[in-house]
Amino acid sequence: MKDYTSGHSRNFLPKPQEEVLNQIIAWLRRHSFSSEDIAKAEEIWVRYIKESGNYRANSRTWAAAVIYLLGKIRGHKWLNQTYLAKSFSVSPGSISQRWQQIHRALREAEGREGMQEAAEGFFTPVAAEVFRKLMSYTQTSEKWKNYIGEVFFQFVGVEAPPLPIDLILELLIFITCDRTLPEGKKIIDYFLAENAEKLQPEEEDFLQNIKASRFGLFRVEAIRPGSRLLLTDFYRENEVEVLVGETGQIERGDIIMSRIIPAGKEGLWRFGGNLVTLRPSAAKDLSDLAGKWFWDFSVANKGWATGESFIQENSFRFWRWLIGH
Repeated sequence: MKDYTSGHSRNFLPKPQEEVLNQIIAWLRRHSFSSEDIAKAEEIWVRYIKESGNYRANSRTWAAAVIYLLGKIRGHKWLNQTYLAKSFSVSPGSISQRWQQIHRALREAEGREGMQEAAEGFFTPVAAEVFRKLMSYTQTSEKWKNYIGEVFFQFVGVEAPPLPIDLILELLIFITCDRTLPEGKKIIDYFLAENAEKLQPEEEDFLQNIKASRFGLFRVEAIRPGSRLLLTDFYRENEVEVLVGETGQIERGDIIMSRIIPAGKEGLWRFGGNLVTLRPSAAKDLSDLAGKWFWDFSVANKGWATGESFIQENSFRFWRWLIGH
């Protein structure tokens, strides 16, 4: 999970919500937390109220939920729900419900902001328009509209609340640009062939790049000059070099789950919008979660699969599972 944007003012908080914040700060100070941790907890609560405004139930429950989420972000495993429930005289179940509510609201806000960033980089105005044409093609073509709907339902089912927009976008890219059909082609291949004479060079370049893009789980091995990151691709067990706008918020050892796109020179890549970023302290938890998921998945499907097709088919499922845990 990446850090939430700082700088939110607490001045707008109504009195009940400010009381929650006071409880959070007082508890953290009593337990000798750093000023950075206290600022992060304040940021979580203030941003949640600003983004959601959904506040009911015991104020102590909300305070405990924010501190629990802080513990997950910082890697403080001792801040478990049982400990906090006892400390705040509330039930572990109520903490579980409220921290997930906060987490979901912040993730959805993150997704909206991430889409705006992606629109400025990955989706230039020309790219956004040709991608819209690709999506329209899948929804209006008799050949594809039922197929798209069936695959979407297969991966998503009935969701309540709705999936974050970045997750929906990734699924649409996977279905149209990653998934190989029985005849060996992808939907994007058919779109390119049927619109070859209508596409401008910049539009075709974008489509070829998104076709060559890949979704992966990466660890930052080094931060290099020229705003470059050296990443290990956990799925494919190789290294890639990625161009980024700035590296100030990225640290060596960070775990990044994202789609990367060819940058068009020297074998470099760039991000198609950062989707999930975890600090090194969360790497062990991620490893345990991934191991559990792949084990459960292989048992449920009575076998094990490897290779690019397996990665493409199941990385979305893993990502969706991960953000829920």
